[in-house]
Amino acid sequence: MRHAHGPIRLLGAAVALVMTFCAAPAQGLSITVLCTGFVGCSTAGRPDGGYGAVYLRSFWGMTAGHNCTNYVAYRLTHGRLVARPPGTNSAMTWGPAAVRAHVPVDDVPAVGAVAWWEAGVGGASATSGHVAYVEAVLPGALLVSEDNLHGDFRWRLMTRSDGTWPSGFIHYPASDGSPRGEFISVASPDAGVLDFWGSASDPDGPPGNRTYLVSLGGPRGTAGAESYTFESEFFRFHRISNVGTRGPTTMYLYALNAPGTAGRDVLLGQRAVTVRSRSATHASFVDSSIARTQHPKVRVSLAPTRASGTVDIMRGSTLLKRVSLLSGTRTTVTLPRQRKGRWTISVRYRRSVAFTASSTSIRLTVR
Repeated sequence: MRHAHGPIRLLGAAVALVMTFCAAPAQGLSITVLCTGFVGCSTAGRPDGGYGAVYLRSFWGMTAGHNCTNYVAYRLTHGRLVARPPGTNSAMTWGPAAVRAHVPVDDVPAVGAVAWWEAGVGGASATSGHVAYVEAVLPGALLVSEDNLHGDFRWRLMTRSDGTWPSGFIHYPASDGSPRGEFISVASPDAGVLDFWGSASDPDGPPGNRTYLVSLGGPRGTAGAESYTFESEFFRFHRISNVGTRGPTTMYLYALNAPGTAGRDVLLGQRAVTVRSRSATHASFVDSSIARTQHPKVRVSLAPTRASGTVDIMRGSTLLKRVSLLSGTRTTVTLPRQRKGRWTISVRYRRSVAFTASSTSIRLTVR
């Protein structure tokens, strides 16, 4: 079975539901709050960097509104240019994601660094952790600005001895505007089909879709390599595509820099993959040589892809049986008795929205 021409589907809505929020730090500790609320802090001479005017918008794909990750993402992308490392989701993931991306994480606070708390540390939420923006560094203490889920914007003072000190400080480097991300995985679950995951962001790109390029059989521009582009608005994306390449190959995944912005196109990664050449529709007789008094029985199955549909079992132009199958299922179909002879039976997948028609042939001898 072959897919209809071109990419099949880009999945992202479920991916976009990654938990990207954090709750307010626990109140059991001695917390020194210097001001609360956008207006209150502004009046006290402690600004929000402009976040109060746009806090209902999402930044870095974080949950919009009063939320620590969305506030810090805003500060990292306004007045400076920082690329979002892969895996940066809920607050507790920020430190590990930074380490994996080779972004410095240490215990040395600095203005503009991100204060990061592991889940349950220093009064942070036991389920999501916390992040804040370092505004000033004092002897044995620091000032941070922060926002909180179900809470409000505020500034607070913390010291190394009051139990609220962060797990670490993330020192994001300035970006040149190029996309940043990773090629997570690729598989070929069906004939001519690639099923892959990736993640990327463009720090100075406009909101909306970002463009990616796939090259099979060599890096971008290699003579004879198959290539195509696609778009996704999601930081972490899932793509199922139809390709002409078959057999062992190497897939190269590129994030293309937004036109008119600083930076360059970036190779997110390369992975070896074997593109299947067999159809998703498989069929065989339980017994390919039977007596005339017996009913032929055919095993029919569909590969575990988005191949759900109708299968016709034919002898020439005669329809012997029609069955509906879900992807990843198999069934045994009993056919009407056949006359003596040798017959070629075709098992045909009928055309659907996502798949073109296909067929496979099996042979039956009736004695």
